[in-house]
Amino acid sequence: MFIGFVKSFEPNLNQTIFPNYINSLIGGVFGYLIIWLIIFFYKKVRNKEGMGLGDAKLMAVVGFWFGWASIPFTIFISSFVALIFNVPSLLKKNKNMTTQIPFGPYIIIGCIIYVSFANQIKHMFL
Repeated sequence: MFIGFVKSFEPNLNQTIFPNYINSLIGGVFGYLIIWLIIFFYKKVRNKEGMGLGDAKLMAVVGFWFGWASIPFTIFISSFVALIFNVPSLLKKNKNMTTQIPFGPYIIIGCIIYVSFANQIKHMFL
């Protein structure tokens, strides 16, 4: 996290992919808080743990490295990819609705897709 924030002070970085220090700080905090809020509300509603804080830390890293604009895209794509990979197992009854599924690998896949298409994504939405 620290390296992701410190690199944002480098003036020669590609500003399309790597944000300035303000966007980096906002992205890190936003990435952590969005997952933390999901964990908090799930715990209040279901009275059990739904996700670990490792996912929140990983989203904070994504935010620090790639800015706040990467967070919504990464969460959406990682959730979509997780559905694609896990719905067939649910339909075949190999997994049930209470089976724990690690979300970290899907966050990494979403981040890689974001970095691969960052120019196109930013021109489309920003």
